[in-house]
Amino acid sequence: MPDVSRAAAARGDADGAAVLVLASPVDAAATRVCTDRLADADAAVAVSLRRAPADWRAARGDRLPPTRFVAAEPNAGSAHAVSTPGDLTGVGIGVSECLRAFPDDAEPAVCVDSLTTLLQFAEADRTRRFLQVLGGRVRAAGGTLHCHADPAAHEDAALERLAGLFDGVLAAEP
Repeated sequence: MPDVSRAAAARGDADGAAVLVLASPVDAAATRVCTDRLADADAAVAVSLRRAPADWRAARGDRLPPTRFVAAEPNAGSAHAVSTPGDLTGVGIGVSECLRAFPDDAEPAVCVDSLTTLLQFAEADRTRRFLQVLGGRVRAAGGTLHCHADPAAHEDAALERLAGLFDGVLAAEP
């Protein structure tokens, strides 16, 4: 794992409202961290860009609150489908629609799985702007946000720039 993740985690709040989760996509620890962050929420939005919503849900078991999906492939479990993972406007609209569908007093949690996939389809500057807007929408809804990224797939400088958008960074340990 790059040194930047340890440095970012040391100066951030891993329990904050917006957290970057660094782990391999096949690491069970990342799934545990995700499930733990979602389990205490009243409702959840999963932006599932690398797997079908049914597979995403199955990996997390039955601890999830009522969950709506924004996904890169149309299926019955998606509240909103986007044409490609790089459709940042579509993803943003989907998350906003999901957040509006929850009761006003709900404290939702939003998961973006994953930034690594998103960055394969959208340029880094657009992705950073998207994350700033998304974080603002989630905070305005009284919720929390966490985003997954594979540290092995990004250069240290890219992770450092991403980490600056979050309250904290959590390096999920196996």
